[in-house]
Amino acid sequence: MDARTLYDDDIVTWSEQQAAALRELAAKPELSNAVDWENLIEEVETLGRSEWGGVASQIRNALVHVLKGFCDPDSPARWAWSIESGAFLDLARDDYRPSMREKIDLDALWRKAFRSASRELLTYRRRVPPGIPEGCPFSLDEILAESFDYESAVRRLYELLDARH
Repeated sequence: MDARTLYDDDIVTWSEQQAAALRELAAKPELSNAVDWENLIEEVETLGRSEWGGVASQIRNALVHVLKGFCDPDSPARWAWSIESGAFLDLARDDYRPSMREKIDLDALWRKAFRSASRELLTYRRRVPPGIPEGCPFSLDEILAESFDYESAVRRLYELLDARH
């Protein structure tokens, strides 16, 4: 795959390859010192990080809404949470590239989602009940599947907690 196609298809891999190529060039003493190699390499790497960071953020936002829906199933906001989580998941699916898999830490995203949901639920005078798994109960493949949505995720959390009791 040429660099142009890779840039369009998987910017994370492209940015990693380009940063490596720039490092090789920067190590050559015969090249001009006019190029700020260190910052140029950092900018190229940042481009790739921002792409997978965006996908991770969308997943985290969807998980926040799933947790709120699980904890407050009768909330009038439930429908908004469902719609918003669907939009977050659609964005994550659109932007996801296989090279992001090893960079997305679902357990860390779950913990962040848990903290956010806990804070937001206080405005509804709700709390996250004990027994919620500490690690993400969903795999990346499940989350990225078209069949994964707000309702199925909330239902899955109920099943997990029922199985523990």
